[in-house]
Amino acid sequence: MEMKILAFSDIHDEEIALESLIRLAPNYDYVFACGDITHSTLFLEELLTKIPNCFVIPGNWDNQAVNNNMLKQKQCAHEKRVELSSGLNVIGFGYSSPTPYGTYGELSEEEIYQRMSKLHIDSNTLLMLHCPPFGHFDKKGEKHFGSHSILKIIEEKKPFCAFFGHVHELVGTKKLNDTTLIKLPPSNEMRACSLEISGRTIRTEVVNL
Repeated sequence: MEMKILAFSDIHDEEIALESLIRLAPNYDYVFACGDITHSTLFLEELLTKIPNCFVIPGNWDNQAVNNNMLKQKQCAHEKRVELSSGLNVIGFGYSSPTPYGTYGELSEEEIYQRMSKLHIDSNTLLMLHCPPFGHFDKKGEKHFGSHSILKIIEEKKPFCAFFGHVHELVGTKKLNDTTLIKLPPSNEMRACSLEISGRTIRTEVVNL
C-alpha cells in the first residue's frame, strides 16, 4: 500500500497558487483540496477540470454559489466515502464550527456531530476536514477555532489520518491516539503538503508552490 498525496487548504482564489498546484498534480496519485477555495465558480471549475485526480470539500469561507456547484461534482468528497485501490478510503466533511466572522459555511457543534456520526469512518479512512479538532492546531491568539464535535468523532472512530486547514498561522503533524493529524499550510501563501503513505507509515513535507 503506497500512495502519494498533495494536500492543500485555504487557497482563497489565489490563481498563481492554483497554477502551481496544476503543474504538481500529475506527480501524485491524489490531490486533496480541504476547503476555503474560492468565491468564484469559474475558479472551482478550473481546479476540478485541470486537476482531475482531486477530491474537494467546502470550507467555511466558500460562498453559497460555490457550495451549490461543488456539492454536485463527482470529485466532491463531502459526506461521501470513496474506496481507493490501496485499501484505504477517503471521507470528507467540510465547513467549520461557528467563528466570529459569520461566514457561509458554519455549522453548530450539534449538527457537525450528528452528520459526522453517520459517516462510515474507520481505521483505513483518510479524513478530509476543513476545521481542526478542538485543541489541535486551532489556536489563534487566545481563541480556539477547532471543533469539539470533530475531536469527539476522531477519538471515537479513529481514522488513519485527518487533514485540515482553517487556522492559517499553524502547520504541523502530530498523533492523536491512533490518528495522524495533518495541519495543512495555507496555499494562498504558496505552500502545500506532500505526503507519502507506505503501509501504515505516513511521511509529510511542506512544499513551496
